[in-house]
Amino acid sequence: MLSLPPWYYCNLCAFSSGTSQGVEAVVRARVGGTAELGCSLTPLSTGVTTPNLFPLHVVEWVRLGYNVPILIKFGVYAPRVHPNYKGRVSLTRGASLLVEGLSLEDEGWFECRILLLDCTTDEFRNGTWTFLSITAPPVFIKTPPTFVEVLLGDSLTLSCGAHGNPRPTVIWHKDEHLQSLSLFLPLSQVLNGTLSLAPVTRETSGMYKCHVSNSEGNLTHTTQLQVKGPPLIIIAPEDTTLNISQDAVLQCQAEAYPSNLTYEWWKQGQNVYHIDYLKTRVKILVDGTLLIPSLVPEDTGIYTCIPTNGLMTPPSASAHLKVKHPARVGRMPRETYLPTGMRGVIFCPVQAEPPMLFVNWTKDGNNLNLDNVPGWKVNSEGSVFIATANDDAVGMYTCTAYNSYGTMGQSEPTKVILQDPMTLAILFFVMVLKSLSPSLLAPGLSRLPEGNMSGHLSQSTSSVSCLRTNWALGPSVKSPLSGRRVSTSFN
Repeated sequence: MLSLPPWYYCNLCAFSSGTSQGVEAVVRARVGGTAELGCSLTPLSTGVTTPNLFPLHVVEWVRLGYNVPILIKFGVYAPRVHPNYKGRVSLTRGASLLVEGLSLEDEGWFECRILLLDCTTDEFRNGTWTFLSITAPPVFIKTPPTFVEVLLGDSLTLSCGAHGNPRPTVIWHKDEHLQSLSLFLPLSQVLNGTLSLAPVTRETSGMYKCHVSNSEGNLTHTTQLQVKGPPLIIIAPEDTTLNISQDAVLQCQAEAYPSNLTYEWWKQGQNVYHIDYLKTRVKILVDGTLLIPSLVPEDTGIYTCIPTNGLMTPPSASAHLKVKHPARVGRMPRETYLPTGMRGVIFCPVQAEPPMLFVNWTKDGNNLNLDNVPGWKVNSEGSVFIATANDDAVGMYTCTAYNSYGTMGQSEPTKVILQDPMTLAILFFVMVLKSLSPSLLAPGLSRLPEGNMSGHLSQSTSSVSCLRTNWALGPSVKSPLSGRRVSTSFN
């Protein structure tokens, strides 16, 4: 605590400062600067007997809220100064108080008191109260990081605060926009300098500027915000039609943060690198483009691009690739079984883009003239329909398909064999059981004839009924349908 010297308790009389009694004065200064609080030695009483211009006196400066004066000066003695003002206050031009190194904490009410030691009256008067107003430009006391990452869909707050005098205002801007954030970020809110964003979208990414200002100056703090999330496809693949042997280029480009993008391409649910006829030919470029050189008919299909950076669920985009080629015939069975005396079909598995125009057939090396065979015709799919299968149907057959691009050649030959309908039915059931579990078959039925027997059975018009289901089971296996009869028809 500031101690008072013994002379302070002598009989004193008062002088006032040079300003009028009872009038409040205001002194304005800036943080870091210097302020002078005026106080002159003007006698208030005629009881002063000292003829000197400045009689023996005590000067004290008090501050509202302090228990003791912040400065006391008596005669030629060194002044006593409050610890909070040590080295920062002094008297100038008589009794005026000079305050240096101003801070916002120095703002307040001050009073100058002049106490004369040589007077004939006990009169005492306070001096005028002076308000020291400290102005200060804004100074940040709280700022967000200069770089912030946030996950797509999450919420985010950016806090910004500053002190100064007058109190600074806080305004947030995004990128180069000077308008209110709510105009282009409707879900944003600003309260007491804190910017709230929820939920975060891709459009939230950008440069955010916290601008604080008052009459003394302004400051700006910039934060770069990046939203982490799955890729966004900006160039999607497009449906493409090309000719056989041409090279296909399917574009797919995405952007994302983080930008560690990888691309996958799938064809109808299967990775292109897992498809035998594609995996050695395709290439996926760094930018996501899929290259398929020297197209073949099998390349036709739906291709799906899937970019990913390991975050959340990746997007996808699909396109249909159509390969135009001359008509061709797929794999023909080496043997074709027809039910004797019943309807049957000799299939020609045509693949054509553009669509097939017609199919030519040969039998035993000669062109097949259907006009010479009553009840025979070529249907819309290019297959030969036979109303009644007999010995005339037996032989070696080939087919050649054509479209507007031409043909890719003749099919492999298939040998037509007549078979008793009952035998075909039994073989059909054996084939079904074999597909379920070969161990259920008796040893003599473990081998089936090759060909498209099952397909031709479906063309038959007769019915084979009352077949016991335990006819093809091994001796140690009991059929779950034993003793029951199944009626099976062939249309």
